[in-house]
Amino acid sequence: MLPLLDAQVRLVLLNHVAVRLSEGDAAELRSSGIETDQLTRLRELSPIDLNRLAGMRELMIAVRFDSGTLKAGLRAVTLVNEAKALEAYFIRNGASWQMMSALFKIRRKVTLKRRRDCGAWRPSGRIRLPNPVMRERIFRAWLAINAPSLRDQYFELHHIFPNFSLAVLEAVVREFEAEA
Repeated sequence: MLPLLDAQVRLVLLNHVAVRLSEGDAAELRSSGIETDQLTRLRELSPIDLNRLAGMRELMIAVRFDSGTLKAGLRAVTLVNEAKALEAYFIRNGASWQMMSALFKIRRKVTLKRRRDCGAWRPSGRIRLPNPVMRERIFRAWLAINAPSLRDQYFELHHIFPNFSLAVLEAVVREFEAEA
């Protein structure tokens, strides 16, 4: 158990317990180690008394983490951060708003705003595609990439051809897939 020493954190926790008591949630609180008569006294305390109680160092207030759910939560945070980093990478490297919508479910206006915010300027109008030989090389590389998702596939393709924007690479792939 991790002891809570900060008086403000302790006060927030005691207020939380008081609110739970007022909502009639005593059974769960009893199972956490608070006796019935103590629950009754806590329910009767004024905010000033709760503040005094929170400041008493003798009162041991501690938290315990469930390692399984903490592990899952940390994994989820990592996945969200990786997705956000990939999203930023795509915007900085010239992904079209259609690509951002398809791969990240981001609306056109949001894509344009994020592009503006990070200084990833893109010329308007139709993009210029590379020569036919280079297009063929791009598409062959696309077919050779074995990635778990379309996002990862475009990410790897861009690492192979970093001189082209993601919008150009996307247009080349679509051109060849339309012919197939």
